[in-house]
Amino acid sequence: MNKFKGLLLCTDLDDTILTRDKRISDKNIEAIKYFMSEGGLFTFATGRVPGGVKPLLKYIVPNAPMVCFNGGGIYDIEKKKELWAAELDGGAQEVIKYIADKYPFAGVEICTQDKIYFCRRNRIVNEHQKIENFEDNDMPYTEVPKPWRKVLFMVEEEQLPLIREAILKSPYADKYTYVQSSPWYYEILPKGNTKGEGLLRLAALLGIKPENTIGMGDNENDLDLVKKAGLGVAVANASDAVKAAADRITVDNESDAVAEVIYSLEKSAFWV
Repeated sequence: MNKFKGLLLCTDLDDTILTRDKRISDKNIEAIKYFMSEGGLFTFATGRVPGGVKPLLKYIVPNAPMVCFNGGGIYDIEKKKELWAAELDGGAQEVIKYIADKYPFAGVEICTQDKIYFCRRNRIVNEHQKIENFEDNDMPYTEVPKPWRKVLFMVEEEQLPLIREAILKSPYADKYTYVQSSPWYYEILPKGNTKGEGLLRLAALLGIKPENTIGMGDNENDLDLVKKAGLGVAVANASDAVKAAADRITVDNESDAVAEVIYSLEKSAFWV
């Protein structure tokens, strides 16, 4: 047995393993359970806070710690313990002020280890809170307790390039890692932290060789995950940049993509 022993499969959530109605399909669940029963290590790589994956644990409970905060943290779900985390320094507050003053329409959220703070609301912030069922937790960004894990600017899709360009031309462009995690979200992360780095850090903690890692994703914040995994997989609905970086392209997120990868691994159709 142990067909998948020594392998670590790490998948993004939204638009990769999750369907449009935020479920994990029965076929994906069955395949993941099979993968784990045969010695494979499975987990998520997400931009969410650790508590943000709770609703998904009714579908599947990973048997490896997860990469969270878009690579800024590693969290042991079973032990409910943070194994490693990066922190934003105080200069992140200056970036918020710079964007907030320049673009009053920009919503702002700040993530700490276990909470989401709503610092300036707009339609996207309100929708995010509703979708994720977060409690009201409004607070000016100057008062949010530290340490901070990440900051999100939340705007309409057509406004996001303005945020990206403003930061690129700002004095803060090289001080942090910036990533687009959806058509509406642009994030500030501690410098050098990405899902790809998180995957490699997790693999080292688990004693898994980097070449025996599989990273799956769809969006810009998954790009480094796909690039740095031993086998980088893009779902069919992924951005062009992620597809270009991937070793393989599988089916879309509505078509049991994780199951497709697992059964292809078994047949050695995907493994390189």
